[in-house]
Amino acid sequence: MIAKVLRVTYSILLILLTGCASLAPLLSPPTPAPVSQATSTPRPLPSATPTAQPVNTARILRIWLPPRFDPNADTESAKLLKQRLAAFEASHRGLKIEVRIKAEVGETGLLNSLSVTSNAAPSALPDLIVLSRPDLETAALKGLLHPVDGLSTILNDPNWYEYARELGRVQNIGYGLPFAGNALVFIHRPAVEVNSWDGILASKENLLFPVSDPQAMVPLSIYISAGGKLINEQGLPTLEDAPLTQTLTLIQKGFEAKTFPLFMIDFKADEEAFQAYHDGHANMVIGWAVHELRTAEDIIEPIPGLGTPPLSLANGWAWALAGSAPENQQVATELAEYLIADEFVSAWLPGTGYLPARLSLTKNERAGLKSALEAAQAIPSNDVLAALSPILNQALSRVLNGEQVSVVVGSVMEEFR
Repeated sequence: MIAKVLRVTYSILLILLTGCASLAPLLSPPTPAPVSQATSTPRPLPSATPTAQPVNTARILRIWLPPRFDPNADTESAKLLKQRLAAFEASHRGLKIEVRIKAEVGETGLLNSLSVTSNAAPSALPDLIVLSRPDLETAALKGLLHPVDGLSTILNDPNWYEYARELGRVQNIGYGLPFAGNALVFIHRPAVEVNSWDGILASKENLLFPVSDPQAMVPLSIYISAGGKLINEQGLPTLEDAPLTQTLTLIQKGFEAKTFPLFMIDFKADEEAFQAYHDGHANMVIGWAVHELRTAEDIIEPIPGLGTPPLSLANGWAWALAGSAPENQQVATELAEYLIADEFVSAWLPGTGYLPARLSLTKNERAGLKSALEAAQAIPSNDVLAALSPILNQALSRVLNGEQVSVVVGSVMEEFR
C-alpha cells in the first residue's frame, strides 16, 4: 500500500516539473526581433507644428551718415536725398535701405564706430558710409574700407576736378566717390581789385585769416605755392629752406604793413575770421568757401601764389564701402554712383553750400569759383599735417614775436637733418 502511494506521489511530482519547464519560455522576458537594414529612404516623421518658410525676405543695405547729411532733416536738400534713396530702393525689388546717423567725431563718431563695429560685430557694418577726406584716409589705411577700384571705373572719368579725384584716392587706390567739396579761397569785396600778394600788401586793406589754426592751412598753402615740397625722397614729411623763407617773410611783411591786423593772431578757425570780415573789420579774408557761397556779391578766387599760379587746398566728403557682406558691395557701389550722378547732385548741391566735385556741375558758377576749383589740390595727408603743422605754427609764432626769419628757418631746417 505504501509503495503504491509513493508511486502516485512520484508521478504527480514528475508531471508538475514537466509543466514548469514547458512554461519557462512564456514567463521569461521576450527577445527583441532582429532589425533589418532599410534599403530605401525612410519617410520623415511629420512635425507636430509646421514651420512657415519666410517669403521675400528683404535684403538690407546699411548706410551711415553724419548729421549734416541726414535725409530726415527739415531742409530741401535732405528731402531730395530722401527721395533719391527711396527711388533707388523702389527700383531694386527686395532691397531695404537702412540709414543710421552717426556723430562726426568722438567715441560715437563715424570713424570710431566703424573701427569698434569692425572688431565687435562685423555683420553690423555699413555697406556704404560717408566720410570726410581725413577720415577716409585713416579708415582705408586701417583696412576698414573696401576699394571701389574693380567695382567702379568712375574715378577714371575725365569729368572730375583733379582735387576731387585726389580726395577719392588713398595711396593711388580708389576708396571713395566724392560728392561734396570745399576749398580754401581768397575772398574780397568787389571794390577791392587785387589778384597778387604784392597788390594785397600795397592795397592798405586788411586781410584776415586764422593765424592760430592748428593745421596751419594758410601758411601751408602759401608754402606749397612757393614750390615747397612736403615729402622728401625717402617719403617722409619735410620743409624746404627757400619756400619756407618766402612764406615767413610774406607773413612778416603783412603784419609790418598792418595788412594783417594784430587782433587776428588769436583766431583759430576761419569762422572767427569770417565773423570779423562781416562785421566790417576787413575787406579781404582767406577761409573755406563753404561759409561764403551764399554771399553772391563777394569775389571768390584761389589764394594768390608766390612765384607760381594761384593755389587752393581742398577738402570734401565721399561715399565709401565698408560692409562685410561681399554680395552687397556691387549694389552699394551702384547706389553710390546713383547718388553722385549729375542729375541729382545738380539739384541737391546748391542747398548745402558745398562745392561741386565734377566739372559738368559748374557750368553756371561764378568765374572766380571755377578758377579756385581748377587750381585746387587735395589737402596734405594726415601724417604730413601731423608732422608739419606744429612746426609751421611755431615758426610763425616766433617770427611774429620778433625773431629774424633767417634764424627761425635755420632752426627749422635742423629738425629735418
